[in-house]
Amino acid sequence: MNLTIEFNKPEIKSTFDWQLVQEINVKNDNNQIIAKAEIEIITLNKHRGADESYELLSQQDATDWEVPLNLFFKKQNVAADLVEKFQAKIDTKAKDHILIEAISVLPEFRQQGVAKFLLNEIAQHYNKVQSISLLSMPMNLFVDAQDCETEENKTYYQAMNLTDDALTQEQLSAFFEHAGFNHLAIDDSALEAPLPFKVFMASPNTIR
Repeated sequence: MNLTIEFNKPEIKSTFDWQLVQEINVKNDNNQIIAKAEIEIITLNKHRGADESYELLSQQDATDWEVPLNLFFKKQNVAADLVEKFQAKIDTKAKDHILIEAISVLPEFRQQGVAKFLLNEIAQHYNKVQSISLLSMPMNLFVDAQDCETEENKTYYQAMNLTDDALTQEQLSAFFEHAGFNHLAIDDSALEAPLPFKVFMASPNTIR
């Protein structure tokens, strides 16, 4: 099976030109979308680091960046204790960071290297970003095909048959760790309620 990657044009998500969203599709020989990622890209700099950026994002609406920005970043960089893990470097320049909002493969195309292909293409395409984060949880807990904005996405997620998807949190965690992501443990005792997801982070250098 030959796979092709299609990066849709990034778009500004809200009112900030430093917050972009992008959809990435994997197609097979029949030009069928068999895998998809939805990512968000933010740029941090020394004048508007993680804390300031989170405050601005939270004023707009709920943001999935809350945990990463509050716990695992220092100014525009990932925290110093994570730099070695991600084979990254801390400097004073502006840094781009990716959050994978959703990543999926149609059930009949799993266990064929499609998800790894997609992650590797993202890492190669964005080889200058400092971090790639994701919040891992089964997709049927946060995606409803009927809520999709485009017919293409509605058709894709309907084909996922999310209500019957048997992927577990343990299987997802094992895959992401094998793909080069680090699980970032969080002490639930410091939170009002346990998080419904696990936090993973990688860099273009660690994804494999």
